Amino acid sequence: MPRATTLVAAKDRAASSVNSEATPMMAQYLAIKAAHADALLFYRMGDFYELFFEDAELAAAALDIALTKRGKHKGEDIAMCGVPVATAETYLSRLIAKGFRVAVCEQTEDPKEAKKRGAKAVVRREVVRVITPGTITEEGLLDARSASFLAAVAGKGANRALAWADVSTGEFGVAAVKANALGEEIAALAPRELLVADDAGLDPDAEAALERGRGVTTPLPAAKFSAKSGRRRLEAVFDVASLDGFGDFSDLEIAAAGALVDYLALTQAGGAPRVRPPARRAANSHMAVDPATRASLELERTLRGERKGSLLHAVDRTVTGPGARALAARLARPSTDPAAIGRRLDAVAFLVGDRRLRERLRNGLKRAGDPARALSRLLLGRGGPRDLAALAASLRAGGEVVAAFAQAGDPPPEIVAA
Repeated sequence: MPRATTLVAAKDRAASSVNSEATPMMAQYLAIKAAHADALLFYRMGDFYELFFEDAELAAAALDIALTKRGKHKGEDIAMCGVPVATAETYLSRLIAKGFRVAVCEQTEDPKEAKKRGAKAVVRREVVRVITPGTITEEGLLDARSASFLAAVAGKGANRALAWADVSTGEFGVAAVKANALGEEIAALAPRELLVADDAGLDPDAEAALERGRGVTTPLPAAKFSAKSGRRRLEAVFDVASLDGFGDFSDLEIAAAGALVDYLALTQAGGAPRVRPPARRAANSHMAVDPATRASLELERTLRGERKGSLLHAVDRTVTGPGARALAARLARPSTDPAAIGRRLDAVAFLVGDRRLRERLRNGLKRAGDPARALSRLLLGRGGPRDLAALAASLRAGGEVVAAFAQAGDPPPEIVAA
C-alpha cells in the first residue's frame, strides 16, 4: 500500500531530523512522530490538530483540504495542514474509511505551566490514542447498525485460529479454523481490521473476503503471536491466575487472542482493553458459506457493496442498533444447532401471537438506544453527558420491557436470555 510505505519511510526522516537545527516545538513533534511512524500524527495546537511534512501532504490529499507551509526545516519548507478539534471526528471518519491510522497527540499540560519553565518551553504533549479501522468507539465514526470488529489470525499451517473483538461493545470471541475455511470465516465476520503475523500472510480467498468486506490488514511481528506470551497477556487483562474458567482454549486460540489484546493496549496508549472474557465458539455450530456464494446471495451487501438491496436490508425491521447487529450476525452465520433454532422459533411464536405485546416492546425498545456502546465509551474515558443520558434511557426502557412481559405471561427462554 503506497501510503503505508510513505509513512514508514517517514520514520527515518523523523528520527534523523531531531537535532539542534529544529525549533523546540518541531523537535518535540519529530520525536513523537518517530514513535508513531505508521500513523498520521494529529498534533494538538490550541483549537486545531496540525499535521506536518508527509503527514500533511497525505492528509490534505485524502481530505481535500488546503496544504500550507509553516517555516523551514533543514532549509526546506515544512508542509502543514490542520483540522479544527471541534469537528475532528468528521475528518477522522474519512481518514479511517480510507485505511489510515491516526495517532492523536494531545496537550497534557496547561500552557501557563509551560511558561513557568521559560519563554521557549514547549507544552508537554503525548499520544493518548491510536485510532485504527478496528478500534473505533466514537459514536460519530461508527455505523449504529453494523458491528465493528478487530480480528487476529494465528497459525501458518492447515490449522489456524481466529480471535475477534468489538471494542465498542466489549464482545470478544475465539474459534479454531481450518486454513481452507479462513475465507469463509472472514467473510462472515467482516472485520474492519485484521491482524496477521508478518511471516504468515493470507491466502487469496481470505484476502478477497477481507477486501470485499472493506477491511484492512495490519501486519505484526511474529513474536506477538506467541501462545506463551499471549496467555500471560490474557491473564493480566482479566486478572486471573488461569484461563481455564473461561474455556478450553488451544495454543493457537490463545496466540490469536493474546495478539489482539496486546494490540488493543497499544492503540489505547497502554490502557487496559475493555472487553469481556473470550467466548469460544464451538466447531460446526454454524453453517459454512463460502465467500463466493455469500457474495452472490447478497446476504448483507449487494454485489456493488451496498447494504440497500441485500437480503438483510429486506428483512431488517429492528428498531435498535443492537437489534440490527444481532440480526446481521445471525444472518451472516446461520446456526446449525437444532436446540438453538428451536428456542428462536419458540420466541417468534410467542411474539407473533400477541400483537399488543409486540407494539409495547417496540415502543419501549425505540427509547432504549445503544447502552453497550455508551457504556464502553464511559469505561474508556471517552464518554460524555449523552452517554450517561443514553444509559438512563436504556434503564427506563428496560423497566418498561420487563413490565410488558410480566403482564403477558412467562416468555420462552430465548427471550429471557436476550
